[in-house]
Amino acid sequence: MSYFGQDQKEKRPSNHFKRHKSFVRSREDNASTHSDLGDLDISYSRIDSMKAPTRKTSVILAESGKKVQGVFTYGMDDSGDVTIDGMEVEEGEYEEENDPLLATSLPDLNSEPWVARKVKELSHFQLSKTQKGVLKSSIAYFLASLSVYCTPISNLLGKIDSKHVVCTVCVYFHATRTKGSMIESMGFAILGVSFAFLTSIISMTISTFYFDQGHRILSIAIDLLVSSIALGLISFMKQRVDKPNFNVACSLSAISLISCIVKEGSLNSAQVPVEKIRYLLAIVFMGSFVSCIVCFLLWPTSAITELRTSLNECCNDMSQLLRVLPNKFVTIDSVDSEDVNQLYSSLNNNMKKVYKSLNEAKYELYVRGKEKEFKHFSEMAHSLVKMSGSLSGLKTSAEMQWALLHDETEAATFVNDVSLDEFMGKSLRKSRIDEDPLDADHHFVALNSAELFKVFIFYLGPSMKSFSFTMRQVLDGVPFENKQVQLEITNTAPFQHSLKLASDLFNSRHMKALNRLYGQKLFTEDADVESKINQEEVAASCGNFAALLSDFSNELSGFLSVLDEYRILVDSKSYEFLKFWKRTPNNSYQAYTNKNGSRPTVTLNDALLKLQNVKTTENSVQSGSLSFNLWRLLRFFQRVDVQFGFKVGIGAFCISLWAFVEETKAIFSEWKGEWVLVTYCIIMNKSVGGTAMTINWRFLGTFLGAFSAYAAWYIFEGEVFGLALAGFLISVPSFYIILQWKTNNAFGRFILLTYNLTVLYSYSLSRNDYDSGEGDDEEGGTNPLVSDIAMHRFFGVSLGVVWAMVITLLFFPNSARSRLRKGLCVLWLRMGIIWNSDPLSYKYDEFTQENKMVGIADRKAIRRIIAELEVCLKQAPKELRLKGPFPQDIYTRLLKSTHKIMDAFENMNSIIDVDPMITENEKDVITYIQSERSELEHRVFLIFYMVASAIRLGFPLASKPASTEHAKDRMLAKLSEIRHRVTKDNENSMYLTNQDFVLLYSYILVTSTITEELDKIIADVIDLFGIVTEETFDI
Repeated sequence: MSYFGQDQKEKRPSNHFKRHKSFVRSREDNASTHSDLGDLDISYSRIDSMKAPTRKTSVILAESGKKVQGVFTYGMDDSGDVTIDGMEVEEGEYEEENDPLLATSLPDLNSEPWVARKVKELSHFQLSKTQKGVLKSSIAYFLASLSVYCTPISNLLGKIDSKHVVCTVCVYFHATRTKGSMIESMGFAILGVSFAFLTSIISMTISTFYFDQGHRILSIAIDLLVSSIALGLISFMKQRVDKPNFNVACSLSAISLISCIVKEGSLNSAQVPVEKIRYLLAIVFMGSFVSCIVCFLLWPTSAITELRTSLNECCNDMSQLLRVLPNKFVTIDSVDSEDVNQLYSSLNNNMKKVYKSLNEAKYELYVRGKEKEFKHFSEMAHSLVKMSGSLSGLKTSAEMQWALLHDETEAATFVNDVSLDEFMGKSLRKSRIDEDPLDADHHFVALNSAELFKVFIFYLGPSMKSFSFTMRQVLDGVPFENKQVQLEITNTAPFQHSLKLASDLFNSRHMKALNRLYGQKLFTEDADVESKINQEEVAASCGNFAALLSDFSNELSGFLSVLDEYRILVDSKSYEFLKFWKRTPNNSYQAYTNKNGSRPTVTLNDALLKLQNVKTTENSVQSGSLSFNLWRLLRFFQRVDVQFGFKVGIGAFCISLWAFVEETKAIFSEWKGEWVLVTYCIIMNKSVGGTAMTINWRFLGTFLGAFSAYAAWYIFEGEVFGLALAGFLISVPSFYIILQWKTNNAFGRFILLTYNLTVLYSYSLSRNDYDSGEGDDEEGGTNPLVSDIAMHRFFGVSLGVVWAMVITLLFFPNSARSRLRKGLCVLWLRMGIIWNSDPLSYKYDEFTQENKMVGIADRKAIRRIIAELEVCLKQAPKELRLKGPFPQDIYTRLLKSTHKIMDAFENMNSIIDVDPMITENEKDVITYIQSERSELEHRVFLIFYMVASAIRLGFPLASKPASTEHAKDRMLAKLSEIRHRVTKDNENSMYLTNQDFVLLYSYILVTSTITEELDKIIADVIDLFGIVTEETFDI
């Protein structure tokens, strides 16, 4: 089971709790919550060759809250299995696991007729989700084609040769989307089409007025300027909003505007073609209506169901990671393995699906008056983000542990270390088997840092695995709903109670284990600086891993609380969002997002503008002068999205001019210049690489579509049933490409749009379904020359593509390579400044009258910029580079390291978010090492600044770049000093506990991760630009 709907297959066994019942014995442990760590069967030889010793420990069962005995294995595998006492196995519950692989007797194939058997097999056949999606879109396309092929429907749309646009709309707004996505798409489509038709009517009304007054040139200029500016504005908004559904609506708006102003307006400037505009509006409405009806009636897909499925999958991945990570840490095994990386990749992908489905579910919920449910779903997603951050921190802790114990300088010490059996001595073997080692009199002495890990793992390893086992049971065992039987959503209170018991038990064991760890003589005796540093790094790794497990349980508890609130709320309807007179910031979703730290979205354009001309000398600025005001005005055009809209408008003006000039109007009409204009507007991208990305696929798709159209017309000789069937068959593979290809999926759209325009347009001509003034006689009239039409279509698309590349290169050329370098420069500077501003800073909260940590700001903006840079990275290799191929692998590694640094930021912030209030002791510790932290943070900023400057200017780095190693060592030594001083001086007024150092554990861990990734970034930048030497300047 899992939280949400059960209509999908689980990745893991459906219930870990049931899976382990076969190991169960018959007694329960009713002892207190803070006892029974149990005994250890010691059989280590070396850490790198453990022989799976076992330990009894207490486990809290999630469903019942009972405390039972569990036996955990220290083995080197990743199973993390547990044997639990006190449960019984239901007989026959797992009979299917014992079924033979082969049947005991084969069925008699001759017992029933062959036809009956085939019919029976077909009755059990079910279409997959992919097959249903392709068929939905193809059926919608087929129904849309009836607007041309079916005479009664065609007559409703008047005599116009643009009826193929019905199918065009169904291709863009395909029916294979969730109901929420369709609602969003229709909203954007209404907005875009309304803008196009209103602009067209207003423009043509004004131009007609001046034409009637005898100002023909002015009339043409108005239509040209308005259409060009409108197309530029559409392109600007397309880049500004940057949503897939909005992009499609922009394309539809551009098609509508071009059809009205450029095509129809150029034919007759003496009057406004109101009737044709009305028919065009009906065509667009019919295409949208067909797609919408098929989406909602044929195999409808709910975004809410998709959201629950994605939430389920996230819980599945988290459960699997909780199985693997503690076991990797306990066995001192590397987490840089294929299985762990796949789990994290799956979790990241599912988190993206959560937010995509959440955005679409919002429309479904608001339409049904359940906007409060959306708020709870948003809170669930927010909790999952924090839980995911804690899991990333667990991986980082385990990586640090592995790096510390496998460092080249300590390799010999680690490999030649004594076995754990010898290390712990005879006292453990002589102790009682039911004695708690943490409460026993015997103590184990660690001689070096590697043995400190052994001590920590011995004391807390079983508790970590039992705690993670309970959390896995919670993740696995809470049903959200049962789709087969309509039941109430399960009350999560028992699971919250069990989680609280498990958390208390683990925290108790955690504190005792840390006390034993820091009670070692290594921490109390004077030692050299290097030893102190190693000890503090061990403490940071161990303490952070345990603290993050506890933080994960806190977030999981909050997740369960939201689920419980959702259970109470699920059937309520309010439509509060419509009551604008009652709307206040306190009950709006915006207030919720602001409360959770989101800020106005900062794009890469905003960041680049803020970086330019930040400071100038005082004498060089004349703020009141005309030149300064002109500079401020022109600075607006430095924005890439503004430049993009401007150059789209210029290119559109040049093409549209051919439609209005008398000498070129006939050529524009014969060769269907509106297709050139539509292709140009759709294919344009703000970067050179973005425009060039789809050129090859555009040419190939257009050619295949034109060839298929000609072949279908030739085979069926224009017969309506054959053409309709051919269109449906061609749409199937085309929609499969559109829906299933991860890259270049627009290739399928190119094929289908070309086929659609050629065949349907030709059929309209054959039925004389066009106005005689439209100039379609050049292509055969009622005997259409399909080869010419297909050739015109291919020529129009080709010319539009070529013109798009010309405009992209000539006007405000924006290289994706240059934008990628600039973006990395801005990104690294922002990250350096964020870290240099002190992530442990705090301020006095007047409401709580306590010191509250500020946390790490600007995380959302950084994520947004990284996403934009990933797009630039895909586009950059498509640009012409005379020096040779673009070094995509190096830039991929740079972004990967940047991602890891950002994950480290999130790890630090998740620790702060759990309890932002700091105690006086924590404040004292932070203050004590303030100067060392400031030096380290400043050095981190210097490295960020150094690599940002190098990537921006293309300069080589220094042969010995700035380093954080010594600054970090001094901070760790200072931390060891305060611990050592307080331990020796019992009368010191500042009495510290191990809990007071937990925040510093995370800080040390995150700092180590950042410096490690910065070292990788420096190495990659050196690979790009080299280092400064005498040869650089020929000295």
